[in-house]
Amino acid sequence: MVDYWRWTALVTYLIICVYDFLVVPVWYGLSRATLDVDGYMANLQLMEDPMVQMEYLKKLVSQHDPFTLKGGGLFHLAFGALLTGSTLGKRDK
Repeated sequence: MVDYWRWTALVTYLIICVYDFLVVPVWYGLSRATLDVDGYMANLQLMEDPMVQMEYLKKLVSQHDPFTLKGGGLFHLAFGALLTGSTLGKRDK
């Protein structure tokens, strides 16, 4: 395992990025496209509390915010440092 941890880290990072930047946004868009807008707005009118209406309306108008970019992208900086440091620090014997 000592020889393969770099590839394991790389594949893990790539899977996380594909999931966060490709799979989730597509799922998010498709789930919103199947939404019945007329029924959604009718349910919105039945709610009395304006704060609940605002939260309910966010599902209709919001966009996906990638999980790994929260916190200033520290996740990508950490993985980049790990992969870069392991590559530059590798010494062939």
